[in-house]
Amino acid sequence: MIVGTTYAWLRLTKNSNTVNKITAGNLDLVLDDTTSEGIKLVNEVPKSYKQGMETKEYTFTLTNKNSTSSYSLSLKDLAKYTNDNNEEVTVADENRIDDSKIRYILLKDGEEASADKSKILTDRVIDSGTIKKGQTISYTLKVWIDSRAEIDIMGKIFNAQLSLVAEQTSVKLPVSFENDDNPLSI
Repeated sequence: MIVGTTYAWLRLTKNSNTVNKITAGNLDLVLDDTTSEGIKLVNEVPKSYKQGMETKEYTFTLTNKNSTSSYSLSLKDLAKYTNDNNEEVTVADENRIDDSKIRYILLKDGEEASADKSKILTDRVIDSGTIKKGQTISYTLKVWIDSRAEIDIMGKIFNAQLSLVAEQTSVKLPVSFENDDNPLSI
């Protein structure tokens, strides 16, 4: 999946006959997870940290092609998935694994994994921060059912996709206000 986003927001109040010329930056982030087939746990059993580290890797990148931006990556539930028989399956709410039973580890730009970096999925946000123009961040995500989960998770499903929310970081950009008599630049 390749996701690109462009976003601009501008508010201008004009109280005169001044001609306004405004320059603003662009938001252009690309979330590329073409190497993954989605993030799902079907017919899984609880795993220890060591076993969790041996599960499937979901790899993806976040690339900033323009202005410095703040971002937040999260996991969003998907209502449907395709099973091994190539049939579309709808995941009912009562068949979803509760987030408190999901453990994950997110490696950013190849950092080393350690037990204290694995987390319980709580608010669905798996990473956030600032990404500079021209920067690419590589991620590896592993997701498993926490070893402390009880039998009630059997037969339940975790089915999610990556979600990106971003906004351009405030930067001072050239803005000029001009009229025939009084040019003014800020």
